[in-house]
Amino acid sequence: MTHPSTAPAPSDAGVLSPAAVDAPADARQPSGWLDWVLTTDSKQRLRITRSLMSSLVFVICVGLIVYCSVIGLMVPREGAALATLIFVSCTGFYVAMRSGWNQRFADPSLTLPQIVAALTWICGAYAITNEGHGGTLILFALVLVFGIFNMNAQRARISTVYAVVAMGATMAYKGWSDPGHYPVKIEWMYFVFVATVMPMISQLAAQLNRMRERLKAQKRELEKALEQIQEMAIRDELTGLVNRRHITEVLGEHAARSKRGVVKFWVALIDLDHFKRVNDTWGHPVGDEVLRGFAQMAKEVLRETDVIGRWGGEEFLVVMLVVPPNDPVAGLERLRVRLADAQISESVPELRVRFSAGLAAFGPGDSIEHAVDRADKALYQAKAQGRNCTVVSPDEPAGA
Repeated sequence: MTHPSTAPAPSDAGVLSPAAVDAPADARQPSGWLDWVLTTDSKQRLRITRSLMSSLVFVICVGLIVYCSVIGLMVPREGAALATLIFVSCTGFYVAMRSGWNQRFADPSLTLPQIVAALTWICGAYAITNEGHGGTLILFALVLVFGIFNMNAQRARISTVYAVVAMGATMAYKGWSDPGHYPVKIEWMYFVFVATVMPMISQLAAQLNRMRERLKAQKRELEKALEQIQEMAIRDELTGLVNRRHITEVLGEHAARSKRGVVKFWVALIDLDHFKRVNDTWGHPVGDEVLRGFAQMAKEVLRETDVIGRWGGEEFLVVMLVVPPNDPVAGLERLRVRLADAQISESVPELRVRFSAGLAAFGPGDSIEHAVDRADKALYQAKAQGRNCTVVSPDEPAGA
């Protein structure tokens, strides 16, 4: 049956995966108290987990304070004050991350503030532990090691300078105010240790940061290359439409959903009329312009739910979902009307394109091969009737 021009269908055909028709939403389910503590946001969850792990340094520090208070190495009141400050600091960083307040900063992990706070409290512990103060230096280096994987070169330098200056000032003050517990000769030895080890850790952090940035750049390049390869695998290089292999995959997905009663669709085969004459008269470059121009026009005119691909040569296949009350023929006729007055070639402005089309409905018991074959037969009928028309296959789908 030949169809004249009918009402236009919605515009813009796109490459839609049929999986979008009936795919269920994928939502992460909460898992109880752990989600309440760490949140369900994966990035925030990782930041909070790292922050809590680094708080183990503070726990060790508080343990040393308690031990030194019990054995008389420090004044209990001073130890209690420092332990309180440490607790408030840890709680503050946790609240900042759990509330999401940290995300307003360039470094949502708050690495540098946490390191500076930790170094400050360890300097405090160094100042009040008297004979046991040397042991706190191990925690001093450990703090920078915790931040080594998150700090860039600038933050590493800042934390190192702060560490050397803060501990140097603490040592100088204690060596002057309490030389009995902090002998100047010993403090000089400790300071050399701090001034040597801290810059080395900073340099290592900078090197790791450069390696991390290179890996990120390589990952982005690989992802971009993979996207290009995937695009090339499904696209026709000349027209930009999906190629025959991919449109066949789309047909298979639609067919599977049709058999489950999820969707109904039509298969349309389009053949540009007298395309060989275009190549013979104006050459293949103009023929390529015609193919590209037709493909672009088809993408603009057909519906977003329609998927058009290059079937081969000047033939195109369209998978058209049945979306009542729209008639699939209407989109093809609208395309025909648009092409009638469209300049399809810059080289030959007066050239106009016509096409013949065959339509076949896909039934629940049908096969892809049978549906395409019926559309192909309908296409030949359209050519036999004088071209520039659409014929709907009179044959019933297999199993109908």
